[in-house]
Amino acid sequence: MQVEKFIHDLVRPLVFSGAYKNETVAIKDIVATHIEKKIDSYNGIIQKLQKKYREDFEIFTRDIKNRATPELEDDWMEWKGAIEMRKAWSSALKEVIESEAKV
Repeated sequence: MQVEKFIHDLVRPLVFSGAYKNETVAIKDIVATHIEKKIDSYNGIIQKLQKKYREDFEIFTRDIKNRATPELEDDWMEWKGAIEMRKAWSSALKEVIESEAKV
């Protein structure tokens, strides 16, 4: 399969250099690192909005009910999306970490 060869060719130098013990460990580490960066990015968005409004998402949601402006709605959507994506990426990271134990 072409994809497998492509991945093998990308990861092989990392194993040959001694950075990783095998291709599986290399791929899992690279994927975990990528996921952690995604989670950090979403954490940054969440923290920015918490700082901006000086409250957490649940309180913000309650406070803007029936009085939201377009700007508040935009921030609410961004905040909600960041929370949902952080949860999704955190779940994926958990699966990657659990699969590492099987290597």
